[in-house]
Amino acid sequence: MPYDARELGDDFLKMQQQHRQVRVLGLMGYSNVEGAVLLSKAPGWFKLILTLSWQYFSDIGGRLRSRRSRRLTMGNALIGRLRRSLMDLDVPIWLNCPARELLTEDGAVVGIRAQRDGKDVTIRARKGVILASGGFEHSQALREKYLPNPTSTRWSAASPTNTGDMLVAAQAIGAATALLDEAWWGPTLRIDEEDRARALFTERSMPGAIVVNTKGERFFNESVAYTTAVQAMYQPGNLPSILVFDNRYKRNYPFGPLLPAEMHLNWLQPSHIRKTLLKSSPTVEGLAAQLGVDPAGLATTVKRFNGFAAAGKDEDFNRGENAYDLLYGDIRISPNPCLAPLVEPPFYGVQIHPGDIGTKGGLLTDENAQVMGTNGAPIKGLYAIGNCSASVTGRYYPGAGATLGPAMTFGFLAAEHIAGKALT
Repeated sequence: MPYDARELGDDFLKMQQQHRQVRVLGLMGYSNVEGAVLLSKAPGWFKLILTLSWQYFSDIGGRLRSRRSRRLTMGNALIGRLRRSLMDLDVPIWLNCPARELLTEDGAVVGIRAQRDGKDVTIRARKGVILASGGFEHSQALREKYLPNPTSTRWSAASPTNTGDMLVAAQAIGAATALLDEAWWGPTLRIDEEDRARALFTERSMPGAIVVNTKGERFFNESVAYTTAVQAMYQPGNLPSILVFDNRYKRNYPFGPLLPAEMHLNWLQPSHIRKTLLKSSPTVEGLAAQLGVDPAGLATTVKRFNGFAAAGKDEDFNRGENAYDLLYGDIRISPNPCLAPLVEPPFYGVQIHPGDIGTKGGLLTDENAQVMGTNGAPIKGLYAIGNCSASVTGRYYPGAGATLGPAMTFGFLAAEHIAGKALT
């Protein structure tokens, strides 16, 4: 549910803002339910746009201070409530205080060395240190060391401040690691002036879009989970990858920063994004030539895919034959709501990247979130939760919440263990 940030007072403006892709026109956040209405242009979508706009522009106090919406949604709503709880309990938070080093005595972690407002400071911990510093997705050096190549920080949709500092610090005192070659993968689109890439959660999945390699060949079911999509992209011969669709798709569905053309709101976007984000051509072959794709190969693939759409059966990758695929289907399309032909010119395309929404590997922990040493024993006084620890789900992605849920759960378990209330 949305959360009213006015309860946070001045601390609201210290929060990191939501990713631009979950803000309408970069301004107004929306909930998952509202997003589903906007995505499918379900009945009431225009009224919803008006409601969100009214809530945003009528907040005079908020507009006088910032462009940021004080109606928090999705992850910001969670963080807003957690921050309010800390305020209620009078728990201090130090900003501009990056940790640099873990302090140890007799093999146990007893504190950290940090920089507060640019000055070195030592912080002692009587009972333990809990690391919750995120992954290493925005460290190019660590990406190249651990993740599949090619790789780039520019392809990550995660927080730009996640650079793996505490992973490196813990390794320096003998911490064990696991799954460092894994990430919460997701195809992404890069827009240069934005601080992070945009994850293509829905764009590749909506009916009428296909992903091809430079031979012009499809190589996976475009509607699969985003982690699986990038694993397919990393198979030999599939990079660079190109997403292709037609004018019907562009008219009906959002793509990156562009709203469905049918909404007639893209004039509010910067002109260079409207004009240069997508390559276009009146023919499939012409589009292929612009994108560095084999024209004959792409024309053959589109013709074959159009036949699948007409029959309602994807004979190559079975798209639209399971519940996950249907999540992003369009019930207005039959016989298969996940398959629509690419027939209406102009045709559009853009290169997409094997990106992520965070790295998945990190410090190896036990059932109490204690960090394990390379000697197989827990490091006394050191705990890790969230994406700086190796994921409890291993190499699999069960679904939405697979990062936040375990992070909060193991945060609780770590606190219980430190307080001497652990079950084991």
